[in-house]
Amino acid sequence: MKPRSLLFRHTALTVAAGLLVFQIASGAAVFFNLMLPLARRSADDLAALLVLSARTWVELPTATRPAFEEELRLSHDIDLTEANAPLGDDVKHLPYVNFLRTSLTSRLDPGTALRLTEAADGRFHADIPMARHVLRFSFSDELLAPRPSLALAWSIAAGLLVTLILAWLLARRITAPVARLALAARQIGSGEHPPRLPESGEHELAELARIFNQTAVQLAARRENQNTLLAGVSHDLRSPLARMKMALGMLAEQRASPLLARMERDVAEMETLIRAQLELARSQEREAAAATDIDALLGELIEAAEAQSPGQTHLRADAPACHADIAPLALRRILGNLVDNALRYGGPGRLELVRRRCSGGILVGVRDRGPGIPAELREAVFRPFFRLDPSRNRGTGGSGLGLAIARQLADAQGWKVVLKLRVGGGVSAWLAIPK
Repeated sequence: MKPRSLLFRHTALTVAAGLLVFQIASGAAVFFNLMLPLARRSADDLAALLVLSARTWVELPTATRPAFEEELRLSHDIDLTEANAPLGDDVKHLPYVNFLRTSLTSRLDPGTALRLTEAADGRFHADIPMARHVLRFSFSDELLAPRPSLALAWSIAAGLLVTLILAWLLARRITAPVARLALAARQIGSGEHPPRLPESGEHELAELARIFNQTAVQLAARRENQNTLLAGVSHDLRSPLARMKMALGMLAEQRASPLLARMERDVAEMETLIRAQLELARSQEREAAAATDIDALLGELIEAAEAQSPGQTHLRADAPACHADIAPLALRRILGNLVDNALRYGGPGRLELVRRRCSGGILVGVRDRGPGIPAELREAVFRPFFRLDPSRNRGTGGSGLGLAIARQLADAQGWKVVLKLRVGGGVSAWLAIPK
């Protein structure tokens, strides 16, 4: 699975951070200004009820005390008994119980031995000394309704969950159209024809999709017109060039002349330029992948190079044999142009073809021992008709389009071609084919 884009992460984090800060601030405001005062008020009311009940019980005649205890049980779910033995004073740290203890202590006489105990069954017992009696009030934890800490925890958990979901939805809503736009732009750059983007949603995104669709249609039409024009120019020029070539040949048979030889070379160079221009235009089209034996293809290129420069071309390939589903014609044309370029400009010396496997895919290199290319011009040589002067001029032959065609073919297939200097002199042209 591909990692999420930076735009998605930044948008989600920004929205989530803003909502979390708001949630924490609002939760703290509610907690300190509403929950805590309500909890203290509730604890104070319960403490007042317990102290008042204790004083009333002491003042009542013995015969009427059971009725009062029953009334307290039915009305407030509090059991009132007279304690025979004191209990411990061990209660878990609960904010409401602490508030209750503080309120009871403030309502009783100073020095009164108040005890609060939590039994094993979950009920709470408050032993309140009153007029030589120790009255035990027992009540369940359900009576301790206000729990500010628990309420705050629930509020933060719910807010966090809602914040994360909302941030994810908002980030996805923003970045999904941008991701579709990037994918479509990448497909156009590779020579493909992507489907039309949906022109729906927010006005700005819909307008962007509409403009992009119009631009894609215009680019496709322009590319088609360009190919048609080049094909027409090629067809219209080849016929008169063929006639000129035939006429020059006939003239040369009648009378040899340096001017005729120069004209024949010019005609041949024009044919080469036309063929290279057509190849450059067609290099923008993406080729379907097929099962390819890369080592066998490299072997064929070695044989062709040996015919031009015997004993100078060698292949270094990592084991095992390399097979992959790639575009075979594009691979052959790219490597063929790189080899021709190295043979033409690399000068005398060993020419190596290197094939390596790596975690990111396949690397194929063409390495020569020529004069090299200055670092500031290593990208410029991929421009059509760009030449290094004086190391690479028209006297060496070629159309000046070999590297441009190789770069466009690689870009159309999602590959990458780069030039690097070799230690000891020369150039390494590397073709990177990702998995």
